[in-house]
Amino acid sequence: MGTNRYRDRRRLQRGAQVISVAVNLAWLVPGDVGGSEEYTTRLLASVVRSEPADLALEIVASKRLQQSYPWMAALPFAPLAGPLSNRGFRILTESTQVHRVTRTADVVHHFGGRLPAVRNPRAILTIHDLQPLDMPANFSRAKRQYLRWAVQRSATAASLICTPSRWVAESIVERLGVSPDKVRPVSSTWDPALPVHGNPVEIAELGDGPVVLYPAATHPHKNHLTLLQAVDRLADRHRDLTLVLTGGEGRAEAGVASRVTRARVRVRRLGRVTPSLLSALIQRADVLAFPSRYEGFGLPLLEAMHAGTPVIAGDNSAMPEVVADAGLLLQADDPGTWADAIDEIVTNGTLASCLSAAGQARSEYYAPAPAAARLVDAWRSL
Repeated sequence: MGTNRYRDRRRLQRGAQVISVAVNLAWLVPGDVGGSEEYTTRLLASVVRSEPADLALEIVASKRLQQSYPWMAALPFAPLAGPLSNRGFRILTESTQVHRVTRTADVVHHFGGRLPAVRNPRAILTIHDLQPLDMPANFSRAKRQYLRWAVQRSATAASLICTPSRWVAESIVERLGVSPDKVRPVSSTWDPALPVHGNPVEIAELGDGPVVLYPAATHPHKNHLTLLQAVDRLADRHRDLTLVLTGGEGRAEAGVASRVTRARVRVRRLGRVTPSLLSALIQRADVLAFPSRYEGFGLPLLEAMHAGTPVIAGDNSAMPEVVADAGLLLQADDPGTWADAIDEIVTNGTLASCLSAAGQARSEYYAPAPAAARLVDAWRSL
């Protein structure tokens, strides 16, 4: 890659001041990084659709990522070679391959939560949450120690830090000692281009009874057991209720799988599903229940609100900020309260309609155009 390509791009703009922005996505292995993948790709896609005239955007990532997201084909793309799923190799790549192709950019945005050791000094960092500090039991000892060191070092060195929510921003200021002026919430968005064409068989198999959906990998903080206990309490009142669980396997998988075998209601486990099928499931569900104990944002909540599906969420971390008064917020570990809330929504059409309308109105704050504008403003601020 030539070192003058960003300057050349400026000349193509006939003298207009153009900001060259390189986006480091070396860390983003499709399907392996959880909600941060949807947060990042939806936000960047909204910027591409907005076509800001004063920005020249380039993606630095694997070819596999480009193939997974066709909209990236329209952008300048610097492909990275090698096994990026290997953390050691990726760390080396970010200080070598990534640095070589981004060192002359006006701004380099690292969306993966940590900065490379060797980098362009005009670096923006996205920190999705502080889970290694807040919930250390979710990580091995070695990974916990590395992440604690790396997050603190990166936050101190970054020119600007973006977060998915105000709650994460405030946590960074408090826990890492970063100036509030250096931290900026930049939320993600829903996907207006997402087709809804779930497999008719999979949707039809859910039947006509109430459907409760929980899209989350079986990590300990996702707290599946509370929801399983809650729906069991509804077995006598709603014999045709179905609980649908989507998402990959996490560290709590064995306990969740065992508890599912003893469920008193029908439980459908679909594993990882395509975005279009998840969208179809959200639209079919009577309730999206999200009893997580910890979220930096909680993108499924936004997706459900945008679709008009009533939401119930834990009253912790970033979820009250995202949901506001457009859903029900409950203590995450009280199965009885969750059972009562689910029952009220599926039996009270007036409440369900009010929550549906409130959710759709709330989701407009996170619409693609304002979400893109928040990110572009961050890039321009440097």
